[in-house]
Amino acid sequence: MIRNKLAIIIPAYKAEYLEETLSSLCKQSDLRFTVYIGDDASPYELKDIVDRFKDKLSIIYCRFETNLGAISLTKQWERCVDLSNEEWIWLFSDDDTMDKNAVQVFYDSLDENFKLYKFQTQVIDDKGDLNPYYQKFHDRNNFNDLISSTDFIRNRLLCNGFRSFAVEYIFHRSLYQKFKFVDFPLAWGSDDATWLLYSLVNHGQINILAAQVYWRYSGINISSDSKSLLVVEKKIAAAIQYVKWIKATTRDYNIVIPDTLLLHWISIQIVSLRSEIGYAEFKNVIRNSTLNIDNFKLWLTYIKMIKRRQFINLLKNSR
Repeated sequence: MIRNKLAIIIPAYKAEYLEETLSSLCKQSDLRFTVYIGDDASPYELKDIVDRFKDKLSIIYCRFETNLGAISLTKQWERCVDLSNEEWIWLFSDDDTMDKNAVQVFYDSLDENFKLYKFQTQVIDDKGDLNPYYQKFHDRNNFNDLISSTDFIRNRLLCNGFRSFAVEYIFHRSLYQKFKFVDFPLAWGSDDATWLLYSLVNHGQINILAAQVYWRYSGINISSDSKSLLVVEKKIAAAIQYVKWIKATTRDYNIVIPDTLLLHWISIQIVSLRSEIGYAEFKNVIRNSTLNIDNFKLWLTYIKMIKRRQFINLLKNSR
């Protein structure tokens, strides 16, 4: 019998789906885990919800007096992780769910040579139903055993429907102690940067687990927020930092990522965040990202074409 090696960490703020999340944990076929709830000074009565599960789960609740997540989401993640001491860490969410056998699949797949694991995902809506839009990307997310660091980051930069959410990953504490979480504003891109970094020292790969996590696109989380001007500006700042970080990190590990691919990614981010962007502003964003570009107007046209959903193959030499 394998002892409890797993900490499921939930940095909590919202109340809407927390009970559903904890119910999903109760249904696990393998209960060898401890749940840590880090209440980020929420205005909601999260403890009342947590208390309903005290007799059903090994659960530790801590209410923090300051809302650190509003300042730095990654620092909130870290202080929640620091509540635990288990060997393996699963950074989960207060509104997502998982297959009944997810924990069992993790334990069955454990290999002392590997330190980073990734579940498959499905995207659900506020009612818990599968979001039909994301179903068409199933084949791009169907990895049987592993995905290499290079394939992981290239797929993410291509914005081709390959999914990666923080709640998919279980990682060894030694990785966390060495690197913590890569910190960008609103943690925008922080999870992808962290998994890339962890994978590079995990034999250059991420090991795939044969179970599903259900990530909720509800419209009330930061990932869904593209209307708040402050949030949008922070996300653009994070995107610039992320591109610069990717360039430096991949260079250190001898991974070739063409500037055209990074330009494609940051262009997609701008399109998703801004309804309009002028030539001068776009030029400034690209320059701040330290990317090489010969014709800014060409790329501004590319952004407009993305907006019209008229995609063109500018990346054939980048793949």
